Amino acid sequence: MSESSQMNVFPVTSQTLLQKLAAQITGERESAWVRFFGLYEPAIKRFVTYHDSDHDPEDVAQEIFLKLVNVVKSGGYSPTKGRFRAFLATMIRRHLVSLYRKDQARGAGMFVDIDEVELTVPPDIAEQIDAKWRMARHQSAIEHVLTKTAISAQSRAIYRAYVEDEMPLEEVSARFGVTKAAIYKIKSRVEQMAAIVEEEFED
Repeated sequence: MSESSQMNVFPVTSQTLLQKLAAQITGERESAWVRFFGLYEPAIKRFVTYHDSDHDPEDVAQEIFLKLVNVVKSGGYSPTKGRFRAFLATMIRRHLVSLYRKDQARGAGMFVDIDEVELTVPPDIAEQIDAKWRMARHQSAIEHVLTKTAISAQSRAIYRAYVEDEMPLEEVSARFGVTKAAIYKIKSRVEQMAAIVEEEFED
């Protein structure tokens, strides 16, 4: 198998293993974890895109899933520590914070061990990263609603034009032949559905 093929297959393999392990230790059905990680992976990739252009989002997601697999297999998680989803979210945040701070150190010409970086995160940097992570989760939830639910093609196009492309309301109305009230209703419906999806990140 070529190196490029390994890069494509390995993240999926590690994520699948993590889903099985999570199901075993929490008692939840594996299908629930398939959906959960299916939401988390796009959010991680989107966060990396927001962060900078130096990191490959696929690589970062792979690193995180690999770390989680190793922690779970080695017994690093116990149900007594709280819900596994909260544990997972904390690990992801710490990894993203470490990534951010490690880049800052390298930019200043310093080499800093990643564990040391995790212990020296200024509050303002942590707040910035938390804000970017929330934004990444929200945008991933919106994209999930637009691409993975039974929303109509027209409603999807209207939402993208009005919200994502920031087209004036009057132009959207004229282009799609719908009322302004209908556009507001579509926007509200998509955002309400996305809010439900976002709750899964907090579960």
